[in-house]
Amino acid sequence: MKNLTEFSSIVPLHRIGEEGLEIAIEATPDECRRIAQRMRLPKLYMLRCRYFLQREDQDVVIARGDLAAKFTQVCVVSLEEFEETMTSSFDVRFVPEKQCHHTNISAIDDIDEIPYDGQDIDLGEAAVQQFALELDPYPRAPQWEKQEAFSGEEDKNLLFSENQDNEDNEKEGSEKKASPFAVLSALRDNFEKKKK
Repeated sequence: MKNLTEFSSIVPLHRIGEEGLEIAIEATPDECRRIAQRMRLPKLYMLRCRYFLQREDQDVVIARGDLAAKFTQVCVVSLEEFEETMTSSFDVRFVPEKQCHHTNISAIDDIDEIPYDGQDIDLGEAAVQQFALELDPYPRAPQWEKQEAFSGEEDKNLLFSENQDNEDNEKEGSEKKASPFAVLSALRDNFEKKKK
């Protein structure tokens, strides 16, 4: 059966000995193009991952990965394209499909499980999935990130000064304002004067 993933790097389990296995993978330009289409990115220049694989038991493999990518995103503010780089470290557990706990709710700090079938694991697809998880869903070009940070500080200062002004006004108002009963008394006196 033809593998339909954009970036596939198959490692047979028998290659992972007692000492583990260190392996580096990198997407070809054509694979980068297809990954970019999947992630809806204008361009993916590079995606590579260095793994250290170790058996947890006979069929379960722990994979520690260091991911690096260079790509183009579209700014959600200006809609302009800008280049970005990413580095990330992660752990995943390759588990036979029949043993995978994907139906159970796992603890937050549990290692993500990736099911596999047969005697091979796919490191390429695992790297693509990690890349997808790390992508910012609302990317901003660097100049807009700076502007937002400045604007946020400005808003905070404005809010603080407005609160201070309101507090000062309330203090002044409470000194100037007569009690409601005094106001009613003055209205009654005026009414009595008009009657006379």
